[in-house]
Amino acid sequence: MRIGFIGTGSMGSMLIRAFVTSTLSSEIQVVACNRSPEKLAQLQTRYPHLQVCATAEETVSASDVVFLCVKPGDAPDVINRVLPYLRDDHTFISINSAILLEEMEAILPCRVHKVIPSITQVALAGVSLVMHGSRTTHRERHDLESLLGAISKPTVVEEADLRVCSDLSSCGPAFLATLLQEFAMAAVRQGGIPRDLADTLVKDMTSGLGKLLTEEGFEFGDVIRRVAVPGGITAEGIKVLQPSMSGIFDQLLVTTRSKAHSHGKKVAEAAVKVEISEFED
Repeated sequence: MRIGFIGTGSMGSMLIRAFVTSTLSSEIQVVACNRSPEKLAQLQTRYPHLQVCATAEETVSASDVVFLCVKPGDAPDVINRVLPYLRDDHTFISINSAILLEEMEAILPCRVHKVIPSITQVALAGVSLVMHGSRTTHRERHDLESLLGAISKPTVVEEADLRVCSDLSSCGPAFLATLLQEFAMAAVRQGGIPRDLADTLVKDMTSGLGKLLTEEGFEFGDVIRRVAVPGGITAEGIKVLQPSMSGIFDQLLVTTRSKAHSHGKKVAEAAVKVEISEFED
């Protein structure tokens, strides 16, 4: 199977790394293009088996599965450029939440999907959100989920729920890392311990907590009840957290939804500009 990546920015390069280090590495050929030859050269140095293409059109021609990993505003133009090179048997995947499945299906001749990855895929872990186009069969959906299963836990969601789900799975690592970083820094300020020790303790604690929640069957409430015994030190600490955290994540989700709406408008405007330029030609 040949997997192509149009764009090798943060998420594109992360997905390339995940696939070439996964159990599928001997079964797939990864193909990629980028506007910056220097970025491609760096990737090929790191992953010698990576096939480099000069253009998006070449990447599509050399691939069976195509991941569109460009900025939302650039996506309409790229889709129009590669359209003549897409075959009916291609699988086309956008990792941009702003582009709707129905918009892609109205233009593209092949089956389409949306996948929202997470930085956790670098560790071949975490969730990748999956949305299937209406023209895909049960077998084709299974095949894509099996492919993503080599680097993540693929989770099918409704497109209408994508914003809030991606806040949890894709944006979430950065949100939690911000909180954990501040937790470690507070220990340095208040306890006088070295920064590297504080960081290590927080990282290892987080790793252990993750295993409790995902491998040992603990729920969030189980962890809280087991650690925060009534009248104990942890319970007093939670009393400090609760007033400060009340509503903070609601505010966060409102903010990200507003930003996503703004991005969606820009993508729509870019698509209109592409259509006008095509008509004028």
